[in-house]
Amino acid sequence: MPEQSDGPILQVEGLAKHYPVTQGILFKREVGRVKAVDGVDLELRRGETLGVVGESGCGKSTLAKLLLAAERPTSGTVRFDGRDIYSLPRRELRALRRRIQMVLQDPYSSLNPRMTVGDIVGEPFAIHPDAAPKGQRRARVQELLELVGLDPDHVSRYPHQFSGGQRQRVGIARALALKPDVIVCDEPVSALDVSVQAQVMNLLGELQSELGLAYVFIAHDLAAVRHISDRIAVMYLGKVVETGDEAQIYEQPTHPYTQALLSAVPVPDPEAPVARIELEGEPPSPIDPPSGCRFRTRCWKAEDICAEEEPALIERDGSAHPSACHFASVEVLTGGR
Repeated sequence: MPEQSDGPILQVEGLAKHYPVTQGILFKREVGRVKAVDGVDLELRRGETLGVVGESGCGKSTLAKLLLAAERPTSGTVRFDGRDIYSLPRRELRALRRRIQMVLQDPYSSLNPRMTVGDIVGEPFAIHPDAAPKGQRRARVQELLELVGLDPDHVSRYPHQFSGGQRQRVGIARALALKPDVIVCDEPVSALDVSVQAQVMNLLGELQSELGLAYVFIAHDLAAVRHISDRIAVMYLGKVVETGDEAQIYEQPTHPYTQALLSAVPVPDPEAPVARIELEGEPPSPIDPPSGCRFRTRCWKAEDICAEEEPALIERDGSAHPSACHFASVEVLTGGR
């Protein structure tokens, strides 16, 4: 096993992914670029959960692909245990991928319907034969199924014979097969019923305590992110606009976008006082984002400097956590969140 450093297990610096937009059939020409991820800096510490939250289209899933080197970035680096994953030779990258795995969003489409659950969970052993000798693979698969709360005798069943929550447990078992250090969870509960969501998140928490896993938990559900995360990064239009621990983000948000997101969370008591923030207009296009602060076209605090100068993600006066807003200020939200 590679030597582990004392720093963050995953470190992202200046990460960007721009997709070209072309016109023409025979002679294609580039007319623009979709800036899906555009200059993201993040750190993931060992054994912690980093929640990544934002509305649809903000770049969360693209970020997940970049973290696993499933996509090559336009610029920037991702360091896993101190090593730049994009500079590794193919063989070393293949070995490193054993240590960082992924749980996908849809438990229906992420499992091959023609394969048994035993084959699905055991597939990583076929790709990495040294992870489990051939004669021991069935027993290892049964151990993994039992670990995630499934009947180990169901290895011969097919995905359609399981419920949605059980299928997601199969996906988690597959991700655990190679004993990873980090698991990237790309909206792993969004396709599940509310009660099943809680079961799956509790399972992830138990596995983290038992196995010492670190998670990147990507979601648009603020309640789910709060339940499972140690630290949270809020994304808007390809950039991280605020980071902090659970109390800082949910009780004392400083970026207007974070405040607007939290104000939209439903509360169980309809009589509770809630300061709703209604944003005007639609999110700008990632092909042509606004100058300066990308949120300024929808922000009630925007002034001239917001169009002229992009705010850095730094700690500001009166705030103990980084916020990418020139006028960041603590907003204590009410309503039982």
